[in-house]
Amino acid sequence: MMKKSFAALLAGGMLATAVSAADETRIGVGIGLSNDTTSIRMPIDIAKDLRIEPEFGIAYVDGDDIDTTNLLIGSGFYLMSQPSSKINLYYGGKLMIDYSSYDAKGKDDSNTQFDIGGVFGFEYLFDRHFSAGGEAGVYLGLGDSTTFNTRGMALLRYYF
Repeated sequence: MMKKSFAALLAGGMLATAVSAADETRIGVGIGLSNDTTSIRMPIDIAKDLRIEPEFGIAYVDGDDIDTTNLLIGSGFYLMSQPSSKINLYYGGKLMIDYSSYDAKGKDDSNTQFDIGGVFGFEYLFDRHFSAGGEAGVYLGLGDSTTFNTRGMALLRYYF
């Protein structure tokens, strides 16, 4: 009898912990826009101060001598801070795979890079579902060539 009571108590405690963790988990969908890039994002708040944000983006640059199309796939890993009930700040790192295709005067070429970056961002919460914000990042690209660049984005997010 004592073993069944302990097992029931243990199972109840595990269920309560899972429900509590689920209450802190929040999932959303967002869009990021910059002058040449559009990305779809999925913010996942694992805890009050921890977010993972997978991202899929497309960038297109129409230059005088070269046209470039980029496919970006990756994720950000952020620590969260909430200085007020309406503002979230986040900072952390982002890992991206950047596949680029070039068309330079009839010659086609492509390359793949791994972008590693540091990111700082904010969002203003209009209510518990909608937010608007922005982020800035500095990235080191490693692969066929080594690059160093910055990227800023305006963001809109919807939380379920």
